[in-house]
Amino acid sequence: MYIVSTSKKTILSDFADLETKSTFLHANGETTDFQFNAQRRVFVEVDKKAGLTVMRIKEKQENVPEIQRVRKLTIENAYSVCCAKTACNQIAIGQSSGFVKLFNFSTAQLIHSYPANQSSSTVLYVDYNCTDDYIAAVLEGGQINIYGTRTKQKMESITIDEYSTLARFHPSKRFHLGVASFKGTVTVYDVQAKRSIFHLEDAHDAPCRDVSMCSGQPSLLVTVGYDCKINIFDIRRNKAQAPSGRLEYTHPMSTVALSECGTYFCAGNLKGELVSYDMRSTKAPLVVRSVHDGCAVTRCAFVPTPTEEQQSSSFSNLNNVTMDGEPMPITQQQLDSLATAKASRQARDSFCDFLDAKGPHGMNRISTQLTKALVTRRDSFDWESLQPKEERQTINQNGSGLSSLDSAASSTVDSQLTVSGPLQDRSNISGDAKLKRISEVEEHISVANDSIGNDKEYPQMADAAQKQRLRILPSSRNSTPHHVAATATQAATLQLLPKTSSNESSNGENRVQLDKEQAEQRKRMDERFAKLERELKASDEQTRCLLFTEVKKYWTQQLEHTKYVHDALELLLRSDRVMNDFNAMQQENDLLEAQVAHLLRQQGSGNA
Repeated sequence: MYIVSTSKKTILSDFADLETKSTFLHANGETTDFQFNAQRRVFVEVDKKAGLTVMRIKEKQENVPEIQRVRKLTIENAYSVCCAKTACNQIAIGQSSGFVKLFNFSTAQLIHSYPANQSSSTVLYVDYNCTDDYIAAVLEGGQINIYGTRTKQKMESITIDEYSTLARFHPSKRFHLGVASFKGTVTVYDVQAKRSIFHLEDAHDAPCRDVSMCSGQPSLLVTVGYDCKINIFDIRRNKAQAPSGRLEYTHPMSTVALSECGTYFCAGNLKGELVSYDMRSTKAPLVVRSVHDGCAVTRCAFVPTPTEEQQSSSFSNLNNVTMDGEPMPITQQQLDSLATAKASRQARDSFCDFLDAKGPHGMNRISTQLTKALVTRRDSFDWESLQPKEERQTINQNGSGLSSLDSAASSTVDSQLTVSGPLQDRSNISGDAKLKRISEVEEHISVANDSIGNDKEYPQMADAAQKQRLRILPSSRNSTPHHVAATATQAATLQLLPKTSSNESSNGENRVQLDKEQAEQRKRMDERFAKLERELKASDEQTRCLLFTEVKKYWTQQLEHTKYVHDALELLLRSDRVMNDFNAMQQENDLLEAQVAHLLRQQGSGNA
């Protein structure tokens, strides 16, 4: 296994001892981030000032890997990059302007552009899911946007906290998204269910800088942070990890990478060191080596191991392109690998060869072990019951059984036939009878093999034996002599007779005890149901009482508010000028009405 780590330079190291195998110096001396593409030894680096660079790992003739630059892409405002997991040449770029754009880095063609938010915040990190259906983009304000690659639209926005800086999709689960926060929180979010399946706020006492998951152990989660700690979680348990899952180191950690099998992981720190661990024993690191000479490790990742099909496809597209985009001739080693892959795909199934070998012409080559297995397997059934009644009478009249040669030969030939009819189980035969029967069968098989081997030397005897086998074939379907089987059956029957009565009595007692247990269980269930019914009634009454109390309290409060509003309006009306004029005019009208009424009464009395 190999490790690729980046800082101010990109270094390829051997995981066994973290020895540097190849180094690629960046022209401007800036730190870069990268991600591997589609399980191939091709990765894309992003430099915030110089743009994108497509790199590959190629082995020389001495089987020594080397980092080579394939091409350079100039894309403005590129801040983060991620590579597709299934597509060959597709990448997603997060820009400082807030846009997320899809490109084909082989042709430098723009596939689609997702619009930026109104805030135009920088896209800190982007990542594809395992099926390339979704893209997660972490914005500068902590918001995580989920984009659909098929619908070409933004699906949803997630805000776990305002300090989210990194979000990685699970390499084998489509909807699991691991999120790291600058305040030390670690979250695994289910995009489909729209809920957090793992959330731990105190995972780190300082900013969490990286999370890593693997397909070999889907429930494993490893996180690192500036608090000099490496945490190992099981996402099925939403709680703090055991002391063995919290590793402490002397320097702040900046990145971590899990192997595909989940057995090993490698972490980088701010001092430029790479630290490798074995999950089976984390008491001490495997190797610690200063690789980047005091510069902080930006990102590290295991070099994927491509399959033969992926290797052949890579030879046909990217590996045949130079830095300038011109086609490069295919070497003889690549042609040999392509031929080997094609031959392996066209190889015939080994089971077909087995069928050819065991065809009609190959049935005579059946081994002694196979014949013995077939014969011993047939001894557990009463093959005598399968024979016609007339043949059983003929056998009883002629003798107790066949010779060892004929019985073995008939059993060998009969092993290739299909027997139909009801089978009588004879599993209750005693062990002594079965051992005796097996020994007799082995003797019959050995004699039969000797006779078959001598067929070539004595053809006349072989023809006679074949005719005799064909003549007595229907009466020789049992490989065990009939008198031995009958004797064993009678002995087993006599031995089992007294036990049957005792078994029946014990079965009767067990049945009575079982009926009692069922009755007790039914009684307990009835009591439980009655108790639950009483509890439900009490809960219903309590709920009604509480509801009536709350309604009364609510209406009392409403009445008090109404009175308060009435008093306030009355005070306002008393101090209002218009209201005062209205009251004065009303009083004047009342006075005039009284005077008119008085004059009318006086006039009426004078007329009288």
